[in-house]
Amino acid sequence: MLAILPFFYTIKLKGLKQVKWGIVGTGKIAHKFASDLKASRYGVLHAVGSRNLASAKSFAHSYHCDTYYENYQALFADGELEAIYVATPHNHHFENASAALKAGKAVLCEKPLTVNSEECRKLMSVARESGQYLMEGMWTYFLPSILKTQEWIREGKIGRITQVKADFGFKAAFDPLGRLFNPELAGGAMLDIGIYPIALSWLITQKMPKKIQAAGSRASTGVDLESSFIFEYEDLLATMGCSLRCQLSNTGYVIGTDGYVEIPNFWMSDEAILYQGKEKKDHFKAPRKTNGYEYEIDAACEDIRMGKLQSNLMPLSHSLALQQHMEMVLKLL
Repeated sequence: MLAILPFFYTIKLKGLKQVKWGIVGTGKIAHKFASDLKASRYGVLHAVGSRNLASAKSFAHSYHCDTYYENYQALFADGELEAIYVATPHNHHFENASAALKAGKAVLCEKPLTVNSEECRKLMSVARESGQYLMEGMWTYFLPSILKTQEWIREGKIGRITQVKADFGFKAAFDPLGRLFNPELAGGAMLDIGIYPIALSWLITQKMPKKIQAAGSRASTGVDLESSFIFEYEDLLATMGCSLRCQLSNTGYVIGTDGYVEIPNFWMSDEAILYQGKEKKDHFKAPRKTNGYEYEIDAACEDIRMGKLQSNLMPLSHSLALQQHMEMVLKLL
């Protein structure tokens, strides 16, 4: 049976009190989150923490925030903060998320949640023991275009699913010390962007493949540079790829016996196109001026206010599955 996640959060809380957020890190992804936090319904930026006081101050002032800290522990100790967004490099996710959870804060951690399945299991245990909310920031799952794709599938618009196709690639300037190519920073295409095609495949299948085929290359630093991989299931194929060496189509397809859905720039999409046979039947558009993080922010805020410990759309079991899939592919390269 094809497993499909719920289409919408069916419970909307009227008069929801805003959740006060703190951000760990002041890099590019932190700026995107802070910018979209202004567009959210239920979240507000309260404080930011950095290992550099000047960086924290500059970041905070950019988003009209009065509170900033020169270390992460001081941020976690802020009694007014309810939730922490972890925006540090991949290799620091486990450490930073664990510390925030133990400090009694809900945590939304940028993907990948951790750098391997062992760390993922440990972090899940920390969340369980601390009794705090934890979610991986797989923001793609909360985008209206992805939710509309699921609706079309549920309604049988494309028949029985036979294939999933997705790739994500861009030409990155080689920097052996930068986060993309430095193994000490958990660099490589898979953890940074390969997780997205796998996440789309998992969203549709929600089961482990019976066989995986993969081929790829590595950079001189040893991290994976690009790869193509196929997940074989009893009833469908998922064909995917990722690259830091070249631009790929960056389009996702969910293909069935009666048609298919095309999702341009699927990981950040604002549209989805429905085809039945060769004929275009529907074109869903949800244009926005934001990056699109506000959807996951509001979903997390709702969960936190409802006292949940994890998300329905992106539960921790999904995060563990993504880690396991990535590990299986990387072992074949």
